[in-house]
Amino acid sequence: MNDKELQELLLTIMPQWHYHIAKPFKQMLDSGVSPEMYFSIQLLRQNSDMLTMSELASRTRMPKQQVTKIVNKLIEYGFAERVSDPSDRRIIRLHVTEKAIEYVDNFLEKEASNFRDLFLQMSCEDKEDLINALKTIQRILDRLPVKCCKGNHYRSDAADK
Repeated sequence: MNDKELQELLLTIMPQWHYHIAKPFKQMLDSGVSPEMYFSIQLLRQNSDMLTMSELASRTRMPKQQVTKIVNKLIEYGFAERVSDPSDRRIIRLHVTEKAIEYVDNFLEKEASNFRDLFLQMSCEDKEDLINALKTIQRILDRLPVKCCKGNHYRSDAADK
């Protein structure tokens, strides 16, 4: 497959992905909770919920300025709090709150169940194929450099540390 074929396939899939996955996901979230806020909560939960702002920015692959805005919203909603690092008071870590954990658990139980309707329409073979395809896509995207700003300037995750 050449680059043009890959580009055409990506552009063909994007509207379907938006219609079946991205748009329903955004509609499932409570008003005011962005997908980026949800992803940040999940990352905090998965990483023992004690990441620094720089670590969260690196893991979300977003600029630090954008992560600061997201974290401020998380704190405003009571989903996270800033905690001084016991070994170095200059370091501020982010702690996910019980309210955030309850929000995500409720979301997965009730709201994300809308995806179950989509899954019910799929054969077992199609579900297995989709799982494998998504794992492959995630592996490939995780290896890509992070676009740090408008234009063509890229940095690696290591450069962010």
